[in-house]
Amino acid sequence: MARTQKKELNRIDPAGVKAVLVSRLRFMGDVILTTPLLSVLRRHFPDARIGYLAEKPYHELLEHHPDVDELFAFKRGDDRGQAALVRSMRRHKWDVAIDLFGNPRSAMLLYLSGARWRIGGDFRGRRLLYTHRIPDAGRRMTAIDFHLRYLEPLGLQAAAAAMPGIVVTEAEKEAARRYLGSKGYDTGRPIIGLHPGATWPAKRWFPDRFAALAARLLNEKRQILFTMGPGEEEIVDSLLGLLPAELPRPELLPLRRLAALLSQLALYVSNDCGPLHLAPAVGTRTVGIFGPGEPDIWFPYDETAGHRVVHHSLDCSRCHRDLCSSMACMRAITVEDVITAIHSALAD
Repeated sequence: MARTQKKELNRIDPAGVKAVLVSRLRFMGDVILTTPLLSVLRRHFPDARIGYLAEKPYHELLEHHPDVDELFAFKRGDDRGQAALVRSMRRHKWDVAIDLFGNPRSAMLLYLSGARWRIGGDFRGRRLLYTHRIPDAGRRMTAIDFHLRYLEPLGLQAAAAAMPGIVVTEAEKEAARRYLGSKGYDTGRPIIGLHPGATWPAKRWFPDRFAALAARLLNEKRQILFTMGPGEEEIVDSLLGLLPAELPRPELLPLRRLAALLSQLALYVSNDCGPLHLAPAVGTRTVGIFGPGEPDIWFPYDETAGHRVVHHSLDCSRCHRDLCSSMACMRAITVEDVITAIHSALAD
């Protein structure tokens, strides 16, 4: 045991790092929140080749990213494709592989990558697949800081890490402007996006309150754009039916088109879900609506940059439930709370 512990404490010699493979398999927001780590790697290893492994379609988010030289896409259920993926990764002769997800699949994939040094969490079972284990810090920290701890074996100082960033090309932005124009929006005036969905029902603020919020904004002569994710059509349809004015029904957009669309908004109001992280990553101000989630961990965005969070701490907060019969934390959030946050964010 003593020998193993000594091995874990050994630092990786930065002089031997020429190629680094980073992986966060899923989900949208989690992948976005790893981009500050990529910027630290690039700053310290400007000539290194940096690869990134993520599940489809989340890998698309990192296309055109200046700190990623090569993307590897994993598709669940595709055994033949997985074998080809492993062969492709092994051809690159990685010096370091960093597993920011830490489930059995990601641990095995990075083990099979052939990387000499493999950094991962100190999790039972898969810890044996890493050469350097990151123990639980024993304290609360933002998701960004959590990821940055995985650079400790490299001896990197990450105090000045950048905020999350996703690159949208000028061609993609122009296509987004044309799309908005085709839907009747004036791109010369501010547009406020509203996202009423979320993967987990307990994280969804109520459709009737989103409708009331939209009505208030329309009464202020604001332009309103709804967005939605897979399986959220019913939520959006019920909401639109409550509004006095007819608004364009949102379309389910591929991730890069959604990123480009969000880049054209003045503000984005969203439940605690992936698109909430995509908006600040493309430079758009956000208002995050948090119920059972933890904004101190999952909303690491600067208020001085126009970001606001709406959250009421209750006795049952931070329950991490996907389903909830009472939804007390969401019921505590009023339309007035969100309107106030919107006005504050737009005033910055």
